[in-house]
Amino acid sequence: MERQRSYNGRRNIDERPKNRSQCRLQRSSSLPPVARAPPPPPPPNQLKLAAMAIDLNVRLRSADMPLAMQERAIRRARALVDANNPGITKPTQVAMCLKKEFDALYGPAWHCIVGKSFGSFVTHAGGGFLYFSVDKLCFLLFKTEVRPLVKPPSLHRLKINNA
Repeated sequence: MERQRSYNGRRNIDERPKNRSQCRLQRSSSLPPVARAPPPPPPPNQLKLAAMAIDLNVRLRSADMPLAMQERAIRRARALVDANNPGITKPTQVAMCLKKEFDALYGPAWHCIVGKSFGSFVTHAGGGFLYFSVDKLCFLLFKTEVRPLVKPPSLHRLKINNA
C-alpha cells in the first residue's frame, strides 16, 4: 500500500500513523531498574541561611565563604539598602560601608562592588568570595591576600620621560 504524497514530497498531516505505539522505541526490559538514594538533606545552617535570604528578598548567586560571614554580609547589605531613601540607593556608599565593616572584622584587603550592571573577573583568597543581589542591586564582596614587601622597589632605576 502506497501512501499519497503531497506536492512537496512530504506526508500530509492527516496521514500520520493511527497507532502511535508502533512508532515508539521498545524499551529493553532485561535491565533492572536503578534504585537511587535521595540526596542527603542540607545542613541546618544552610537551611537557616536559605530561609533568611528568602525573608530578606536576597538571591545568593555564588559563594566561597563561611556561612556566618555570608549571613553577616547579607544582613548588613539589606540594612544599608533599606537605610537609604527609597529608590535613591548610592551604590558607592553602600560598597564603602560593607568593605570597611569586613576590613574591621575579618582583616584588611576586602573589596566590594555594588551596582545594577557590571562585569567582573576577580581572583580571591580562599573562603573570601560572595556574590548576591538585594532587590535589583548586585553585590560582589571578595578578599585578596596582602603580602608585605620584603624589599621595596628601587625608584632610581625608573626612567621618566619629561616630554
